[in-house]
Amino acid sequence: MGLKDWIAGKVAGPQSYGDVLGRKARENGSVLANVLFMSHGTMAGEGPLAIFDSVEEMEAAGFEPRFEEITEMDPDSLSEDERLLFKNLQTAMISFAFIVNSNGALQNMRRENTSKFRNGLGPSLLKSMVDSGLFGRFETAQAELLFYVDTVKAAPTSTVLNMDKPGSGDLLEHFIAKALEVSGTKCRYGFTRTKLQTLDFKIVAASLVEVTLESIVRATLHYKW
Repeated sequence: MGLKDWIAGKVAGPQSYGDVLGRKARENGSVLANVLFMSHGTMAGEGPLAIFDSVEEMEAAGFEPRFEEITEMDPDSLSEDERLLFKNLQTAMISFAFIVNSNGALQNMRRENTSKFRNGLGPSLLKSMVDSGLFGRFETAQAELLFYVDTVKAAPTSTVLNMDKPGSGDLLEHFIAKALEVSGTKCRYGFTRTKLQTLDFKIVAASLVEVTLESIVRATLHYKW
């Protein structure tokens, strides 16, 4: 639990703490989306989402990796379809981060404090989406976030993240698939969990969940929420 987290809990309680974590959720979701996007490959034709353990597996299945490494991306280098996919992955992964935070509060805090936490989390996250330039209006950001959150009801699993194989039989996979669906892609997409040993979406996704839950548990126990 960092200094800002501690101050938020000490001074204003779970709602202010949710406000702090809302901004972090947007940032963490964006990082995950960036790494995920750079791990993608494509192949001609239609077919379901495919997620591989390595680039070699992806190439053996007929997919062509889009990026050779995970690095700073030049938006001008993207095609129109790629820009659309990138933006939808951003929204999907921020929504995923929102679910991680919400579930963490629900599982650890008393019901009244869960509500207060979410009253801070949601508006803060949406404001950060607008401030970052992802959306121009608060209402648009809210509608996009709610779209992904509402799809959880129809998801085939309640597992937020498969820690051994992120993106396999979990909500992360569900949100990636929804981002592809919304983008209306004209080819088949695949993603690889381990593009690099030091930075890949497997590590980033697991870290997002672990750090978020640890922070919420520690704050809840410390402040007896």
